[in-house]
Amino acid sequence: MVWLIVLAFPIFFGAVWVGIVSFLSWASGWRTLARVYQSELPETFSGKRLMLVTLGRGRFPRVHYRGMLWAEFGEDALWLKPHILFRWAHPVLAIPRSVITLEERKGLLRRFVELKSRADEEISFHLHPRQVSWIEQNVRPDLSDR
Repeated sequence: MVWLIVLAFPIFFGAVWVGIVSFLSWASGWRTLARVYQSELPETFSGKRLMLVTLGRGRFPRVHYRGMLWAEFGEDALWLKPHILFRWAHPVLAIPRSVITLEERKGLLRRFVELKSRADEEISFHLHPRQVSWIEQNVRPDLSDR
């Protein structure tokens, strides 16, 4: 009887994990974005870990990917790679820069950057302004001319 429990626990835990990760992919909108922007990761990927990221439709519910995403803001695309534990339902994304809109906003407690793509305007990433290397060109005014 004990061997049955020892054998069944990993199978049960794996099934529950797959279910949770699949639900998070659906709730956040990652699945929708993956239909359009799924890609293979380039060998030159040198992404940085994003510590404060939420993704979702509207204001609530949002899925928090704290420390679970690596991003590279390339010249022509935003590359997003999830942690290996989330790759079951979160494939690598390459979102072209031409379809991304950035807007810096003030939240209840802090400022954040809202990043949206044309695949679904309701799905947005909320990132800390220091994590977005494109923000200097797109959102903040150029103060060097003043």
